[in-house]
Amino acid sequence: MKLHPPPSTGQPPAELELRLYVTEAAPSSARAIVNTRAFCEALVPGRYQLEILSIAEHVDQAARDQVVAAPTLLRMRPLPMRRFVGDMSNPERLLHGLGLARKE
Repeated sequence: MKLHPPPSTGQPPAELELRLYVTEAAPSSARAIVNTRAFCEALVPGRYQLEILSIAEHVDQAARDQVVAAPTLLRMRPLPMRRFVGDMSNPERLLHGLGLARKE
């Protein structure tokens, strides 16, 4: 299920496409959802797409994406795909883990 609307017509495509795998019963998954949304709004407000999938409901897709733990965040675009496992509570680690840190 898509939890953030795609950009409206006339706007540039999403700069960042993410897929977050969660388990519904885990508190860390609930934190990951909140933290990921806040991270995206701070980094690229309105220019991201966040897809949140329950591993239990999307077993085949999780297997294709090689997800073995939850929560796991995948950066689908820009390529190459990157992954980050955890509750997404440390924005600095998340920036580096997803390869989004600005080079100085």
